[in-house]
Amino acid sequence: MVSLGNDSTNARHSGGYFFNDDSVQNSDDDLLVDHLTLTNDTDPPFRKINIIWSIIAVKILFIVLILASFLVPVLCDGGKCGTDPFSIVVYTHGGMWCVLLVFDRYFRHKHHVSRLQGYLEFYRKTRYIRRWPFTLNSGANALAVVVVRVVDKYCTTEKPCTVLDRDNYIQIVIAIEVILVLPVLVLYLVRTVKFNRQKAYPDVSQDEMLTSFIQSQSMASDVGFKDENFVDQVLEKQADMIRYLKQHNTQLGKRILTLTSEVNAYKSQSRPSHSIGSIN
Repeated sequence: MVSLGNDSTNARHSGGYFFNDDSVQNSDDDLLVDHLTLTNDTDPPFRKINIIWSIIAVKILFIVLILASFLVPVLCDGGKCGTDPFSIVVYTHGGMWCVLLVFDRYFRHKHHVSRLQGYLEFYRKTRYIRRWPFTLNSGANALAVVVVRVVDKYCTTEKPCTVLDRDNYIQIVIAIEVILVLPVLVLYLVRTVKFNRQKAYPDVSQDEMLTSFIQSQSMASDVGFKDENFVDQVLEKQADMIRYLKQHNTQLGKRILTLTSEVNAYKSQSRPSHSIGSIN
């Protein structure tokens, strides 16, 4: 007979076993901590994320873009470049979008691989800032389309602009874009360099992460605990952990299938040799 009551004395006399909620929770926590402790020796080596060169390249591209927006109207004045300087700057800015699209896909791939390797905290810290350069450039391109349309309508050859030159309007758009992007890229670069220098183990193999999850569960279950920001952070971390474990289990399942097929192939190759040996 199994007793689910809280009276251990009654359970002892009735020959049953007493289940205490606290003891069960503590034993589960101990098992989880022991599991991580036992697997510390088998933790994978640190794997840095090789995106520093690409972040620097994006910074250089934005600096070249802002310089070109001011130098092209001067160098190509009077039709020296064969076309309107205003059009050259607009085309250059549009081509910048295609280049940033490639870098954005590259960043996304590298961070996806890093997250699969267990570096969840770094993924969360850089999840939004890595998207800012491409997002801001996309918004600036949309604004540039409006500026081009307005300039073509109100700044014609017969009726030139009264306040600013037509080149100045696109220069203002690009200048605002670069001013917003460069600090984000600097922050992105600093966090990436710091991550590579720390050479820490993956987050999923650190005792501190599991301990924080266990403590957060106990704190969230306390009466009167209403820190919504803390709860959101815990839920976000747990969601990342579950996502990682799900993907990791999928990879392990594929590995098991591969090893099983190799073992079966080895057995099928060894059977004829055993048969020949038994005949002899």
